[in-house]
Amino acid sequence: MKQDGQRFTLENEDLLVAVNRHGAELARIYDKLAGRELLWNADPAVWNRHAPILFPFVGKCYDGKYRHQEKEYPMGAHGFARDMEFEPLLCDMDECWYRLKDTPETFSRYPFHFELEVGHRLEGRTIQVMWKVNNTGSEDLLFMAGGHPAFRVPEGRTIYDYTFEFNKTGTKAGTCQDGLHYQAPNADGFEQEDLGGTLALTDGRVPLTKGFFDRALTYIFDQAAVGSVSLLLDGKPYVTVRCDDFPYLGVWTVENTHPFVCLEPWYGRCDAEGYTGELKDREGVVTLPAWESWEKSYTITIGE
Repeated sequence: MKQDGQRFTLENEDLLVAVNRHGAELARIYDKLAGRELLWNADPAVWNRHAPILFPFVGKCYDGKYRHQEKEYPMGAHGFARDMEFEPLLCDMDECWYRLKDTPETFSRYPFHFELEVGHRLEGRTIQVMWKVNNTGSEDLLFMAGGHPAFRVPEGRTIYDYTFEFNKTGTKAGTCQDGLHYQAPNADGFEQEDLGGTLALTDGRVPLTKGFFDRALTYIFDQAAVGSVSLLLDGKPYVTVRCDDFPYLGVWTVENTHPFVCLEPWYGRCDAEGYTGELKDREGVVTLPAWESWEKSYTITIGE
């Protein structure tokens, strides 16, 4: 384990993994055996992120605000944790943790007391991404949480060389091999019922062909149906995200400009078009009772 105050680096014989203090963001996965980078480089001319944590919201709030106990609060897309400085916790050669606590500033727009701990563990060719949310207040904590890792295409390839493969490992292995139901947002970023549908699969696979994201700007696979998803290159797993029991998986890119694909395990999703109800009634919101904790994790495995 190495650190320079702003970044922890975990390393073994196979991989080098870097995690930034800012946003507790997984910033680098370097495959030492293949000699290539796996995560997007956060080029600001395209997209200035690598794999941000989404908290305490996933997606947009309608009109940029939400309602809690009949009061309105402003909130940007995906919450605020990804843009804040986390406190480093104990780290060793193969694991590191960061923590974020509520502040007067966060409380002014998100009236909850919380601690968010984000951990990364390296084991062989797998990175485990771990979240722990502590409710440090005396009322229910309402939140969402999500991952947003962006996997770049190897040099000399395009996104159209990828094939998606679903549910070949994990608790959902062998399920939904003919198709997966999805929700989808409109151009403004809000879920719109008539844009959803079913993605047809053949033995759990579908190639990423031109126009794939015309039918859905983001595929929001729901119903907790996806336990794992792989990006295949030449029929072999390039990267696999395992997200057992996550209620949603987002899949996103912008075909004409973004040389990467995001595979995003979520607890929560964007507001529905026109939603003006209470936060507690928004689809996907997690309710955590006072003084209790909530822990979830997903893994990223790099193919041989």
